[in-house]
Amino acid sequence: MPAPAIKVREVTKSFGQDQVLKGVSLDLLPGRVNFVIGRSGEGKSVLMKILTGLYRPDSGSVHYGQVDLATARRREVDRIRRRMGLLFQDGALFDSMTVGQNVSFPLWFHGLAKPREARAKAEGLLSELGMGGFHDLGVSLLSAGERKRIALARALVVDPEVVFFDEPTTGLDPLLSTQVDELIVHAQRLSGATVVVVSHDMAATLGLADQITLIHLGRVVLSGPPSEFRASRDPEVARFLLGGDAGEPAFAD
Repeated sequence: MPAPAIKVREVTKSFGQDQVLKGVSLDLLPGRVNFVIGRSGEGKSVLMKILTGLYRPDSGSVHYGQVDLATARRREVDRIRRRMGLLFQDGALFDSMTVGQNVSFPLWFHGLAKPREARAKAEGLLSELGMGGFHDLGVSLLSAGERKRIALARALVVDPEVVFFDEPTTGLDPLLSTQVDELIVHAQRLSGATVVVVSHDMAATLGLADQITLIHLGRVVLSGPPSEFRASRDPEVARFLLGGDAGEPAFAD
């Protein structure tokens, strides 16, 4: 087995008296699509913020190679974060900017390219994602699906080693959800990056994931390929596979 892209060991995190993560350990596979799933409020979003360096755990370790985000200096954390692409639930685009300016923004912010180089790279990515010719358009003119593609182009423009998707299909209709699922796979194939998706979407998880980690009450119930989930007899895994309790969608927010 190759070394994990991210190695998490015994991570805990509390907010006041509420312990959200209770000793989480998992390996995220390099160059694969990794899903982290769980009901709302049970720790997956907090884990996402720890993996991206936005929170520090109270204890435990989060290793990117030899660097532990739990103990690294802020400058080292920022260096690791420059190797990440982030696609937020709402896209988080700047409506005052053009499409191309949105895509190029990380390159300007981190001083990674001159204006002409940044434009060329943005145009190339937009073309790869079926958005050729959109570079100079205003973001306010875009459809929801187009905004997702622009957000993905911005996440990929820094040639990330890891791309994070935060609840990418929440609130979307089935057609647009399918398009976003295709974008996740396309992102991994286009970049070769490790992909980490935080989600409660059962169908997308089983259909797209190379590895699934189920978080329940702040702990890892199971972490493995979809085949292990289908073979598991753990009751919490069964509830996931069956679509949740009492007829409700699995992990509905």
